[in-house]
Amino acid sequence: MTSELKTLLDRAADRPATFTPDVADLVAAGRHRTRVRRAIISAATAATAATAVIAALLIGHLGHTAPQAATEAPQPTMITDLCAKSDDFFRTANDDAWRRQVVSDWTDKVVEVTDPDGAMTVRRSPDGSQYAYCVAGVPINGRPVGGFGATLLNVGIVTRPYQIQRYWSMACGDVPVDRASRKTLCMGVRYSYAGRVPEGVTRIAFSGLGQHADATVKDGYWVHRVYTDSILKGNTDPIYITMYDGAGKQVFKERY
Repeated sequence: MTSELKTLLDRAADRPATFTPDVADLVAAGRHRTRVRRAIISAATAATAATAVIAALLIGHLGHTAPQAATEAPQPTMITDLCAKSDDFFRTANDDAWRRQVVSDWTDKVVEVTDPDGAMTVRRSPDGSQYAYCVAGVPINGRPVGGFGATLLNVGIVTRPYQIQRYWSMACGDVPVDRASRKTLCMGVRYSYAGRVPEGVTRIAFSGLGQHADATVKDGYWVHRVYTDSILKGNTDPIYITMYDGAGKQVFKERY
């Protein structure tokens, strides 16, 4: 019994001292673990946010389409609404059936001038035996503006076979405007001229309304168009047509 008690006492003496925790060390270690954990969480959050931003940018880039280049509104189609045979104006100027035939079948344009308000054209029949003057207008507010005809029989070398044809119509001029808008007001006038080239004439010049220009001449016919922003200006600065021969000599001049 005595020996057993001694053995128990020896074992108790051999055990390590009882562990007493250091509170300061525990707090410090806990704060360190907290900082580490917060740093890990912050890094993960930042990485997640960056990934979301990159994904959003990629999605936005993939879903973005390049802007289309601005395009101007298409110009309304010119309407040919006044034609007359070059050698028989009075009988054909108001013949709608004949005019429709010319517009659809007489596709051979001998000479033509165009501008934002329309065109003046000399057309040749399919068999090549007849010619016609045709004036076309670009519609304003959806309404065709071809013009109003006026036959001018002249003196001098311009006899009946070489009569000068003149048309006039309301016009907007060369400045771009919205012709489809009901608010658009076009108060200008566009004059259209056409005729046969008299024998010996090589140049046909226009002057007046502050302008000086030559008519377009081809295959025995000529055409020209003149614009003014006010029809009243023709009273103070009228249009003159002057013709010259190959030597530069004036052979004809008339006011229009």
